[in-house]
Amino acid sequence: MHTEDEITYIKKFINDNPTANIILASDSQRIKKKRVRFATVVIVHYKDAHGIGKGAKIFSDVTYENVADNDLSRPYNRMMKEVELVTELYNQLEDVLILRDFEIHLDVSSDPTAGSNVAYNSAKWTIYGMTGVEPVTKPYAYGASCCADHFTK
Repeated sequence: MHTEDEITYIKKFINDNPTANIILASDSQRIKKKRVRFATVVIVHYKDAHGIGKGAKIFSDVTYENVADNDLSRPYNRMMKEVELVTELYNQLEDVLILRDFEIHLDVSSDPTAGSNVAYNSAKWTIYGMTGVEPVTKPYAYGASCCADHFTK
């Protein structure tokens, strides 16, 4: 997870950019059978006075953990660890996020043929219950599937 100094800097950065869109996201990549690389990101997407996007600043954190799933093609435990990490990040930033619009992007899919579907309902309702925000999921969760994914490679 981000250090206290990093969280303080991120909070200041968010407060200094009141019109920016904020996205919290997490993704993971299996390295070995049980070893997993997790990336959790805060994306601060700038907008100009007309609401046009003008770039972004990304704050990332990468951790390594052992996560065992009985069926590697249906990675429930790994997906729920992503949810845990993004929820922890939300809790650290809650005081600056609570008064503004933000999104949480999860790398889970409602498509029953996708492996991440095994955790779809649990992940979605865990985030909603912990934050009061309905998470964005695949294929619209670009914060997780593009940005956080970049840091897992």
